[in-house]
Amino acid sequence: MTRKPQSTTWGWADTGPVWGARAFTPKSGQDHLGLGSVSSDRILPTLSPGINVLTIHPRYWSFYSWILDDFWATDLLRTRSAFQNFYRPREALFAMACHVCDAPEHQSMVANVVGSRRVGSRANDTAFDPQFDYIKEALGGYSLYYRSAMELTGVLVVARPTNGFPFDAPTPYGRGLAAAYRAAVSDSRLAARLENGDLVAPVARDVLVEFARKGCLCQLGIANNYDLPLLQDLFLHSGAPAEIASRGETLRLLLDLSQCTPAEAIKEQDFRQLVYFRALEGDVYTSRTELVDVARRWRVYQGREYFGYAFNRLLRWLTRRGLLETDAGLTLQSRIRLRELVAESLDQSVNDEDLGLDLPEVEAETAVSDFLDYLKGEVNLDASADEIWPRNEALDEHALYVACRDYDLDDGKTLLALIALVLLLRERFGLPSRVAEYAQERGLLSEGGALRIGMTRFMHLLNQRLLRQPTLAELAEWLIQDFVIVQHERVATAKLPDDTYRVRRVGDNLRFFPQEVPAVFNDSRFLALSTIVHELGWVSTFREPDRSLTATGRALLANGDLPSGALDEAAAAYEFSGSEPV
Repeated sequence: MTRKPQSTTWGWADTGPVWGARAFTPKSGQDHLGLGSVSSDRILPTLSPGINVLTIHPRYWSFYSWILDDFWATDLLRTRSAFQNFYRPREALFAMACHVCDAPEHQSMVANVVGSRRVGSRANDTAFDPQFDYIKEALGGYSLYYRSAMELTGVLVVARPTNGFPFDAPTPYGRGLAAAYRAAVSDSRLAARLENGDLVAPVARDVLVEFARKGCLCQLGIANNYDLPLLQDLFLHSGAPAEIASRGETLRLLLDLSQCTPAEAIKEQDFRQLVYFRALEGDVYTSRTELVDVARRWRVYQGREYFGYAFNRLLRWLTRRGLLETDAGLTLQSRIRLRELVAESLDQSVNDEDLGLDLPEVEAETAVSDFLDYLKGEVNLDASADEIWPRNEALDEHALYVACRDYDLDDGKTLLALIALVLLLRERFGLPSRVAEYAQERGLLSEGGALRIGMTRFMHLLNQRLLRQPTLAELAEWLIQDFVIVQHERVATAKLPDDTYRVRRVGDNLRFFPQEVPAVFNDSRFLALSTIVHELGWVSTFREPDRSLTATGRALLANGDLPSGALDEAAAAYEFSGSEPV
């Protein structure tokens, strides 16, 4: 029997030696130390429950409730397939309507309209096909982004074997929202077509424009007689008591921060500096008395972001230097050579490129205590957990982060800057004298524990290490060996069979793999949070200067809450009273 030739062959010319081939297919991977998941999955959900990175626009709660409510009013089968056929043309039309909207309020709207990548190119067409394949995901933005957040805020029931629902269904709250949105768009020609199920023929552009003037995401802020008061009530009062309190405090914090730097727009980097230092470009932020606790929680969150960045950037430094030393990973590097590399880099740091930082001249044998004394002499570290932290824009945490980000170097000065960042964070959060100041934030600081480099545990170990009077080289090697390498191996092993290794120990050696290692902040949810407080009609957009609070926004900030009951009143018409016929 004649065998067909193989499409690939083993051997040095094609794969390298068989004994050197990787058992699993290399993957790009993300979050190589697992620190991103600590922020995104554990910390941020406690600060802004029901609002995540991708749930940007609150009016999607109304739109998706409307679609679900209409679906359940039909005689279609209650299956995913039936809902998909019902849902997709409606969201495609909604996406196009949001692209052709000509209302003045649309000028301040951020992107993140579901399906915009494919729909946007057709925004100038005279008509739009409802059956257009606007997004790859079968249930579009509903299942990708908003479904879980809507469930958390109580407007829908997600079908599960335990609850007996054949498919997702709106709760009375969801039905109340649906009715309010339906009323807002009821006099449009597109709403009439959707009610009649006319989803085959193309829809004229002017029909979509007409719908957008009432139903677009940007129109929520002026929908006072429709779904606006219901969504305001939902974001302030829906969910478990702890979630309501935490979300409301964060939304109020955004309103309070909006009044800082009035002459400039506030972007995510500005938000990070405001919540961390309480200072930005000469302006300072002093939180209202009742917002002190939530402001401290956000300060701790941003401290965790600097903390995570330091370790991820150390991994990037290590792997890229290792690849240079090992012919792009073809040979091994001894751990003794790693120790020498760290020492050589620090010894040569005086000759490295200037990072725009006020770093001192050091050597590998410089005592960490001497370096720390220098830092404490240059950066004011005396302020309490609730006070303004004076900036040193040539040496503080944000300056160190920016330098290591903008100067994508892997030299001794970069290594020194990362050590400085870790030491400054220790002074802010890790000293025994700081424990009482962060008593309420103990959970945030300890998140990650031993498996994900929790700050509390790490700072305890760092304090013990500093009692030994280490040199800079000894401290750097400890950080890299005991945390970066060990932590990366733990995370990459858990991801198998997806091979995301960048470095791994092989006996007394290290093997490096030619893959990129990103070192970035996680999304702080600032875009979502700032968009929500704007579109809920409480403040003008953060994207422009001269921000101002609306009358409702001022009332919320001053009083701590707004009257509740709008959502309950809307839902009352759909509550089961117990007297209905079975």
